This record gives sequence, C-alpha cells and structure tokens, in this order.
Amino acid sequence: MCGVCLRAKQTRLSFPTSDDIVLNKFDLTHCDIWRAYRVKTFYGAHYFLSIVNDASKGVWVHLMKDKNEASQLVKNFCHMVQTQFGAKVKIIRSDNVVNSPHDP
Repeated sequence: MCGVCLRAKQTRLSFPTSDDIVLNKFDLTHCDIWRAYRVKTFYGAHYFLSIVNDASKGVWVHLMKDKNEASQLVKNFCHMVQTQFGAKVKIIRSDNVVNSPHDP
C-alpha cells in the first residue's frame, strides 16, 4: 500500500463534547480564518473569515485580501450585532481561544 492509501484509511478520534450551554444569541460566537485559497476572487480575496453564532447557528462569511483585515471585520460585526439586533457579542471563540470583545 502507498502512503496516501494508508492516510486515507486512518480514523480520527471524535471531538470532545462541549459543555457550553448558550441561552441567548451572541453569548458565544465562533470565528475562523480560512487559509489562502489558490484562486483569487474577482475582488482579489484569498482569505475568508467565517463568523458563526452558537445559539442561532447563523453564519456570516467575509472575503479578505489579507489576514490583517480580520480584526476590523470582527469589530464591524460586533457593531452590526449591537445596531441590528440590540445585543452584544459576549464571547468570541477562535481556535479554542476565548476572548471577550469588551476586554482592553
């Protein structure tokens, strides 16, 4: 058997079950930057920022030319949530790092 065949038949352990209980929308929000895609969009974007609301499972996807745009997009998202939904994003989780957008 070749190396690719062996890797294709490997199994992974399942992710541990989360104990997080989210009662309200935007109490817990997940963010992830997708790595550079090999084909640019018409806009010239290589990266994607996905934002997922844990309670509603609502998804927002933003195209980015550079990863440096992510912080401003997250700030804009938090502002949009406040103005359109009258709520605040309480916790942002990214790569298992938990942050509050209100911390300095």
